[in-house]
Amino acid sequence: MKQDARTAALQALLQVEESEGYSNIVIDKTIRQMALPPREAALASALFYGVLEKRIAIDWALNRFCKKPVEKLDAPVREALRLAVCQILYMDKIPDSAAVNEAVKACRQAGKSSAAGFVNGVLRNLLRQRENLPWPQTGDEALSIRYGCPVHWITFWRDAYGEEFCQKLLESLTTPPPLYARVNPLRGSVEEFVEKAAETGMKAHPIEVVPGAVRLEHTGSVAENPLYQQGWFHVQDLSSQVCVLQGAVRPGMRVVDVCAAPGGKTFTAGEYMENSGELLAYDLYKGKVGLIRSGAERLGLTCVQAAVRNAETPAFSPEPADVVFCDAPCSGLGILRRKPEIRYKKPESLSELPDLQKRILDQAVALVKPGGRLVYSTCTLNPAENSWVADGFLQEHPEFAPAPVTLPKGMNRTVQEPEHQFTMTPFGCGTDGFFVAVFTKKQES
Repeated sequence: MKQDARTAALQALLQVEESEGYSNIVIDKTIRQMALPPREAALASALFYGVLEKRIAIDWALNRFCKKPVEKLDAPVREALRLAVCQILYMDKIPDSAAVNEAVKACRQAGKSSAAGFVNGVLRNLLRQRENLPWPQTGDEALSIRYGCPVHWITFWRDAYGEEFCQKLLESLTTPPPLYARVNPLRGSVEEFVEKAAETGMKAHPIEVVPGAVRLEHTGSVAENPLYQQGWFHVQDLSSQVCVLQGAVRPGMRVVDVCAAPGGKTFTAGEYMENSGELLAYDLYKGKVGLIRSGAERLGLTCVQAAVRNAETPAFSPEPADVVFCDAPCSGLGILRRKPEIRYKKPESLSELPDLQKRILDQAVALVKPGGRLVYSTCTLNPAENSWVADGFLQEHPEFAPAPVTLPKGMNRTVQEPEHQFTMTPFGCGTDGFFVAVFTKKQES
């Protein structure tokens, strides 16, 4: 099979559909395995993410011309059609004939030669009627198609946060997320990093309200950037950096991160600790623990000790710490711009998450010393996983008290909530959707 952009995009889409893998990991791995040159790799990514982000509109158009619902087609045929329609409707520089021919070819290469005529016919009919498609203009179906978000999530956010919040959140889905990173002070200052970044062709813009944070542009492959390899920075959204700020971490402290992978908060905390003290980073899976260790080594953070530990049912617990971070497993509804496949989850699939989050928090209680801080966070926009969990924690644990969140200048609250909670949004903070709640353990009397 020819190793090109369309083949890579098709294989990656099939893998996301079949194994529910994270989109960024799947497409990056596919491009590496196929050894695509930069131009083909860029096209593969554009096609792959284009289908994921525009799938609702693509399927709406296809269903006008398919007797069988798109969802019921054989997977290779379905994804080949989606790729072709993505090119026809949203990628003007690609000839329509090429989109059709490549879709037919992809079916044959996938062993679905019997569907080649069907695919050709559907796409030719769509091309003939493209200008006259009766796209919905009003109501939730129109919003769903326009913003690439299922109706059930539109209804969910409207009910949870109100009409204005929902509309602004939907609009944010149409803009690419900024790439934030954190400069490693063990290597040098932000000013030095900005200069060195320019020498590699990368632009770094300091974020004054969050010390050490930068917004990156023109990075190319981050992993191949010499400054990354030398441990000058690690990639981390601004929301996670704000989360670590809430721990008020200082040099010499004892800090525990109970759900640490892939390690961003651990690394940021270690940098605030000036690589002194003790920083214990745990995760459930050995492979992820290995990623934390390799990242800490790259950054020169010798204070980090990473190990396997189940945060829900731990086999052991370390001595109580000054600060405990608990970034619990969540639905990920705050990072739809980065992982568009999450938007196709069903609400009912999330029903067990709040109980899991509560159990993890309950286990974290014993890790906090009197006077210490417990920072709970998620990268989702769902009150059941956020404020409800935080409120329930305080009700069930009177030995803890709320601690006010420190809001960086320019970050605005978009949700009515108590001072110890903060919901970050793309339109209010320029970050991913993110929630943080801060508690302090009362001193023993």
